[in-house]
Amino acid sequence: MQDITIFNRYTNKLEHEAIFGKKFLIFAYCNALGRLTISSLIKRKIFSILYGKYADSQISARQIKPFIEKFGIKTDSLEKKVEDFTSFNDFFCRKLKPSARPISPDPTAVAAPADGRMLAFKSIANTTPFFVKGEQISVADLTKDYKLASKFRNCSMLISRLCPTDYHYFHFPVDCIPQRTYLINGEYSSIHPFAMKGKFATFLQNKRMSTVLQTKLCGQILMIEIGATCVGSIQQTFTPFQEALKGAEKGYFQFGGSTVILLFERDRIKFSEDLLANTQDGIETYVMMGDKIAIIV
Repeated sequence: MQDITIFNRYTNKLEHEAIFGKKFLIFAYCNALGRLTISSLIKRKIFSILYGKYADSQISARQIKPFIEKFGIKTDSLEKKVEDFTSFNDFFCRKLKPSARPISPDPTAVAAPADGRMLAFKSIANTTPFFVKGEQISVADLTKDYKLASKFRNCSMLISRLCPTDYHYFHFPVDCIPQRTYLINGEYSSIHPFAMKGKFATFLQNKRMSTVLQTKLCGQILMIEIGATCVGSIQQTFTPFQEALKGAEKGYFQFGGSTVILLFERDRIKFSEDLLANTQDGIETYVMMGDKIAIIV
């Protein structure tokens, strides 16, 4: 397995991603038996449910401290003390002190919806070189809503990939009135770049939730949360049709890696230059929730 290189906005350096479950990924995607296992078991809902039950159990709490030490998780920003977490999933869904993720105060700024490794595309029609050249990204397939898809034709797109080591709450990127969330059932495939091998189709196959955000300054935004292998569930905590401020909590993922996608109507926003430049070079940019990812134009 090759190392995954990302650009860290805060160190201003290219870094190798620390991969949770690296040995498992090598077996699953570099071994014939492993690939067979993926097809027959791991992508099925039952696997994620059973692993989720283990992650909810008290016995799983023994994994917390070794996980913190191995991946250098900062604990001074947590709302709870490490010893107060009752299971690994309890720790995985950890909340942070508000000061840990300041929200960009610029009223024209679009805030990152989650901690993640991000790709930004001015137009959904031009996603090379990161995705396979010639692959068509269909908003209709992503949302299963053809009327909505017509509104977001040639839209701008942000993909934020969360790892198991990340803070796993997702938040509203701008002041908005969120509409009702729709569930689209699907598989539980890994969204790690090595597993996907540049194929956007994984997003079109996995379980996901879609919400339209109505805004005053930039029209409608489509926010999509996508599950992955071992994601027990996607929890929505907001109230539909009630005004939400930029940075307000929308929901969270339970155990596993996962993804948040934002779709913006054409020519409504301009992404930050570092996101665009790194994406053009086929590199994800690490950005924390609340930081500026675009400006409204």
